[in-house]
Order: sequence, then C-alpha cells, then structure tokens
Amino acid sequence: MSRLEGSQQSFWKTEAGPVHYAKLSKDLEVDTAVIGGGISGALTAYLLAKAGRSVAIVEARDFSAGSTGGTTAKLSSQHQLIYHEMLQRDGLDVARKFYDANEEGRKLIESIIKEHNIDCDFTEEDAYVFTQDGSHTESLKAEAQAYDEIGIDGGMTNSIPIDFDVSSALVMRKQAQFQPVKFIHGLLKAIEELGGKIIQHTRYMDKEEHDDYLVLTTNTPYKITCKHVVLATLFPVEDPHSFYSNTMEPMSSHLTAFESDQPFGTGVYIGQDEPRRTFRGAYDGDQPILIVGGNTHRTGNKSSTIDHYEAIRQFTKAEFGLTKMLAYWSEHDMVTPDRRPFIGPIEEGNDKMFVMTGYNKWGLAVAGTAAQLICDLIEGKENSYAKFLSPQRDLPKKEEKEDQPSILEQAKQLSKGEAKRFEINEEASGMYRDHTGDIHYVDLTCTHLGCEVKWNDGDETWDCPCHGSIFDGTGKVIAGPAKDPLKQIDVS
Repeated sequence: MSRLEGSQQSFWKTEAGPVHYAKLSKDLEVDTAVIGGGISGALTAYLLAKAGRSVAIVEARDFSAGSTGGTTAKLSSQHQLIYHEMLQRDGLDVARKFYDANEEGRKLIESIIKEHNIDCDFTEEDAYVFTQDGSHTESLKAEAQAYDEIGIDGGMTNSIPIDFDVSSALVMRKQAQFQPVKFIHGLLKAIEELGGKIIQHTRYMDKEEHDDYLVLTTNTPYKITCKHVVLATLFPVEDPHSFYSNTMEPMSSHLTAFESDQPFGTGVYIGQDEPRRTFRGAYDGDQPILIVGGNTHRTGNKSSTIDHYEAIRQFTKAEFGLTKMLAYWSEHDMVTPDRRPFIGPIEEGNDKMFVMTGYNKWGLAVAGTAAQLICDLIEGKENSYAKFLSPQRDLPKKEEKEDQPSILEQAKQLSKGEAKRFEINEEASGMYRDHTGDIHYVDLTCTHLGCEVKWNDGDETWDCPCHGSIFDGTGKVIAGPAKDPLKQIDVS
C-alpha cells in the first residue's frame, strides 16, 4: 500500500551493508554478557574486553538494527534545547555535569575511531538549533545564556553556513557527525581482536539466578553463563516492579535520505519550530546525500506514519529542491522525565544486572560515558557519574495508553501492506494483508506487559505505545522488550 519512493530501511544500514556473525551454537561461559548490538552495547563490550574481561555481545537481530542504525548520527552534546531547562530545574552543577558527560563520551568515541582507524565518515562539525519564523528566538537566547554559565563553546548567530533561511540560530562548536553503522562494524572487529565473542540472531529470553552467577536462556537450545549481564536494549528486557514501564515514554521519529546534485556543506541542524526538522549531509560513495527527519511523536499514536514521511518530503522539496527520496525509516527511543539516561544497576542492590536505556533521542555522544560507567561498576571502580545517571534517582510518573476501534468485515477490503484493528468478544485484534495477499490475524495484546499495540502504516509494524516493542505485520518480534510474538487468532 505504500505510496512512498525509496527503500523502507535506514540509509546507514543499506550504505554500510550487513555483517556476518554466527548464531549461538553452543553453551558459553563469560564474565559479562552484553545484550544489545547498538552503540551502547558495542562500546561497553569493547571497554570490558580492553580491560581484560571475557565478554560476549549478543544481538537478537542484525547489529545496529535498532536506534543506533536509525539515528541522524549527530555526535553532539547540543541536544536541541536542554541546558536552560536543566539550569532552571536542577541547578548549574547538574547542567554542567550533563554537558561534561556528553563531551567526554564524544571524545572517547573519537579516540576509539582514531586508535582503530575505523572508516566511519567521521567529521568535526558545528551543531545548530534554528528558528525560521523567529518565534523561538527568545528560547534560543535563554539557551545561549545557559551556554555562557556552563562554559560551552557557542552562542547566538543570525546566519548559518548553508543556503537555508533562518531568523536566528544557536551554535555549539566543535561537535561531530559519523556513519553509525560503519562505526559499529569497526568496533565489532576491535572487540573480536580483543578476544570478545560476537553473537548475532540470538534473542535473550530469560535468566536463572544463582548466588554468584547467572544463566541466560536464549531462543536457541544453548545458554550463556555469566557473572554480569548488561541490558543495552531500547527498553530493558527485564523490568523489576515495572519501574521502567512506569517511568519512560516511547517516542518515534521519521527520517529520509535524498539524493543531491551537490555536497550539503558544513554543520548539523535541527529546528525549534513545529513541526521540527533535523538534517545533515552524507555520502553514498561519491554521491551526495541529504538526511532529513523529524515529526517526533509518541510511539503507537493515531497519526499516519505515511503522512509524516510525506510532510518531510514536501519540506525537503521546498527548502532544498530535492525530490529523489532514496530511503525512509523510523527511529525509536525512550524518554525519561529529567532527560538523563538510566545507566546502572537494574534495581537497587543488584550487582549482577545493569541497564543502559532512556537516551531521550540524543544518545550517541553520552553512550561513551555510559559504557565507561558500566565498565567501572562491573570492575568495582569509582565513577563520578554513578549517582548522576543511576536509575534509582527520584522521578515522576507518566500517563497511560489509548484505544482505537475498527470493523472485522473490512478484512477483505485490505490492500497489500494494510492492517486494521477489530474486536472479537471485546478483545482487541488485528488483521494484516501481507505482500503476497495472505491475511494474518493477531491478538493486539503486547506480549511484554499486556498493552494494546497500534498499527504503524509507514513501517507496516504493530507498535506498543507503553513500552516501545515493535512487531511486524504477522506478529513477529522486531524490537523488544517483548520476547514472544503476538498471539495468532482464528477468525473462522
């Protein structure tokens, strides 16, 4: 049913190509098992291996298949507008510490790229937040004042170094961009050279707890025995007392890649006007590319994903004159109330299981600091960010979900790639016609904690609005925390 041009996959994944690592094929024993093959998991596995620890990194799908492979790949401490908010709510020490955490992480990633000569299109760039209509100029000025108080290299400007009209902008200097999937591929090679085990297409399912070790079960017949496990997944696949479910909010953004007839220029950009737009340049070989995204919303809401992509396409045509869309994809992340990630023990007193989650859509730079924190916690070392990023800090609650009815009789009218919600005995159910014409009927109860999943028409997925699980149209798990597919139902 998609009327969109281009491939429905992240440009970064297509351009970098796949990596080939084996599925778990025998029982394994390591000091630490890292669950999740994005930037957090890969950096943590790398630092642990470099520290001499035996480590396995385990990915349920392809490496970089999640948020890391879907981002705009700005390696920046800017985070749109955040520092004035932190100053007002938490004070100067917290705001400065958050900036330091991002800067230290960014510099660590840059040092790893240089040390291992990772070819990932890394370039130093200035980062800009802009307003075109001027309605957010005062917000930009307030953020600039926060920059001055914290000591950030940047400030207000009335112009930017590309052909794009703005009323005013805020610059943070000496930030960076890179190709995130190429970086992960290079990091995996470094982990392997350090003796780390790399396991792909193997899903963590459950754990058996013993006094001084854990036994992890997977979707294979084999198990992993370890002293520590790091859950570096979008949402923790374990959630004691539903803390993470009750605290974080899943959000989705939409991105596109356009072919350009000339290089984009310098800088990375995000708008403060609604709907917000983010963009940066890239290359596919020698071919200049423009990455454009935005239209962030809560995962699983009622909005049409196709309409979001179409709005981005129209913006790109109007502002840059580009019309050939090469790819489109969605990116998902979890948002915390204070906009700091949760890095540390999964619950108070647990020294075996750690989490890395809640990056608030700006996780690349701070992931380096997060990985170092986890490594230090496992090694019993002091780390100044342990309390600052701890999941155990006090936080407010969040709101619940919504509903969306439909009619069973419309099943035969579905086009290929379409889906509908309906009810059987007042139970939420879904129908989906795949691209061969077959219709699949599923229970819309998320297999994680029972929320009702919603249809995402742009990506042809069932998305959980509560905790961010993603299932394909037939019900198979694409992204956790869910481990089991949606239940198939019989409508005959």
